[in-house]
Amino acid sequence: MILQNITRAIRTQNWFAVAIEFVIVILGVVIGFQITAWASDRADAERRAVALDRLHDEIENSINILVVVSGRYEELNAARTEVIERLVSGGNLDGIDTGLNRTAAIATSFHPAFSPPQGVYSEIISSGMLSSLGDAAFRDALGDYQARIVFLQGQIDNSRLVATTRAGLTDFDYVRLEYAPGTMREVGHVIDWEAAANDPEFLQYLLAGHNPMRSMHRWWEDTLESARAVCAETGRLTGRTCDPPDGPVY
Repeated sequence: MILQNITRAIRTQNWFAVAIEFVIVILGVVIGFQITAWASDRADAERRAVALDRLHDEIENSINILVVVSGRYEELNAARTEVIERLVSGGNLDGIDTGLNRTAAIATSFHPAFSPPQGVYSEIISSGMLSSLGDAAFRDALGDYQARIVFLQGQIDNSRLVATTRAGLTDFDYVRLEYAPGTMREVGHVIDWEAAANDPEFLQYLLAGHNPMRSMHRWWEDTLESARAVCAETGRLTGRTCDPPDGPVY
């Protein structure tokens, strides 16, 4: 219809009508582009909102892992500190929790990997969405968290390597293995604590393992703090609270 009107106007040299018809065509095209752009922007905004919501869930699950493992480090380090202090002050081990302290002595090479859920983050990176997601504060917090994940795993790998060069607990004559049905590995360590208290090498063994375990606890705590910062940012952008699930992870 518009084409016919333009053709008729040109034949009759009605240039005003021709101009009007061209303006109508141009306005139609512009409006069409605007509607398409608006729909595209709205779809992109919805995708970003969904991504942030899913990322919030992912970070909450990561925090759960970090809290559980960091808490385990704290518990074992405290128990090991008690044994070390008693050995240093004379070797009186009466009344200690032998089960927990046995575990603390064993766990001088406690190096679980940190393998947080990263599916949503990988999708965000691969889609090129990160630069338009949230704001600078959010992206800075997310970048810091990802950097700390890489650093933590690097320290875990290095500590594992160093641990292979140290003596093992069963190298001591007064430590033996026994069958422990009902436990995860069905094997337990039996320590003659009186003999251990009279052996200076046992104290050296604990000290050599205690230092890296305290360092590992600090690195897990740093990563946890960074994860909580990201969770606070995703919560700010989504209107949600940071509420990590409870439960064991490793």
